[in-house]
Amino acid sequence: MQTDFETHHGDLVEQSTRLPSTIEELIDFVIVGNEAIQSFKAKLKACNKADLAFEAKEQALRDGRKISRLVLDAETRLGELLSKNPRVYVGSPKVTDNAQLKSLPVGINKKESHYAQEIYKHPEIVEEVFTKKQNDIPTRHDILKAIKHKKVEEKIEKQKEEIKQGIEQPDGLYDLIVIDPPWNYGRKYDADGARVANQYPEMTFEELEKIKLPAKDNCILWCWTTHQFIYDAIELLEKWNFEYKCILTWDKEKMGIGKWLRLQTEFCLLGIRGKPLWENKGLRDIIREPRTKHSVKPECFYQMIDENFVGKKLDYFGRNKRKGWDIYGAGQDSI
Repeated sequence: MQTDFETHHGDLVEQSTRLPSTIEELIDFVIVGNEAIQSFKAKLKACNKADLAFEAKEQALRDGRKISRLVLDAETRLGELLSKNPRVYVGSPKVTDNAQLKSLPVGINKKESHYAQEIYKHPEIVEEVFTKKQNDIPTRHDILKAIKHKKVEEKIEKQKEEIKQGIEQPDGLYDLIVIDPPWNYGRKYDADGARVANQYPEMTFEELEKIKLPAKDNCILWCWTTHQFIYDAIELLEKWNFEYKCILTWDKEKMGIGKWLRLQTEFCLLGIRGKPLWENKGLRDIIREPRTKHSVKPECFYQMIDENFVGKKLDYFGRNKRKGWDIYGAGQDSI
């Protein structure tokens, strides 16, 4: 199928004067256009590296930004048509329910369909990125990253208000609680920089100690922490009326950041209240599993709990719902 975009990138700027009208043509337009954007970005980088004349760099920048704008306009239009067509898949690319996985046009998958619809829903972000990147050629990746950043900020602000109002307590009491406190690192999430910062609001020690854990008189507590907050975690256990017993070390099998040492481990403090049921004698103080997303805890930890402990279980500030557990707090449903 022929589109207004010619395969020869040198002719694109002059020949791309209008957008296609059908979904199929828009898909082709976006595919070829994204290739052209990468070509112009490479040309601009080469101009800067070779220290070419100002006019050559400016021409590459102007042409690249024009193509980028056309492609994003096309993707916006594609997202609009996809979202308004009842026969086409709409929603998150993570959906696996067959009832929601409706037909898609040839040449596009569910992830690309989702991306196009996200760009369509956030035209203001496109303008913000073009304004911010005056000396660069914006791409779809830049737009999607800015959209994610906005969603994270909105979620953090919402959760801050929830914390100000006080986090409501779960119903009932629990035999075993796992808590992953949002420690106060003082970092702000930034899609361009500090992506390791929390995607939920941090809490001060004073705020954390006011949490009233819904623990039974005989209860096991697992409290996640890092090198920086080990002492705070032990003190928190005492504030929550738990007796500290020992530390479980998680070897993430991947080297991370660190000023003095490159950090590869995280810790989970074990505390008890009263005389909880503890019959297992074979558990070790170390688990190994590669880290995945920021702050997500290893599955082998939860498997260990499920295989060795009984009773009502709560994942406080948990990330993922799982069978046999209640989940609670500002950390759930992360973006």
